Amino acid sequence: MGKLADYTIDQVAGALALTLGSIGGLCLILFKSRCETISICYGLWTCNRKVVEEEEEEEKKEEVIIPEPRLAIEPPPPVVAP
Repeated sequence: MGKLADYTIDQVAGALALTLGSIGGLCLILFKSRCETISICYGLWTCNRKVVEEEEEEEKKEEVIIPEPRLAIEPPPPVVAP
């Protein structure tokens, strides 16, 4: 295996970006899952969370804010050329 000095800064930055991107992708998948208990690495990290019911999500989507009716605005008076 190579020494750290053998790598250029762009190779280290690329490896760091790949690692952080992988961890971020894993977190995104975990937090969008419908599971109530999430366990990583055989219990090294566990998370118990409340999952929103589908009915509550549908009710939120169905709530529509109806804008108040606006009064008709009269057009500006015509401009008369001198």
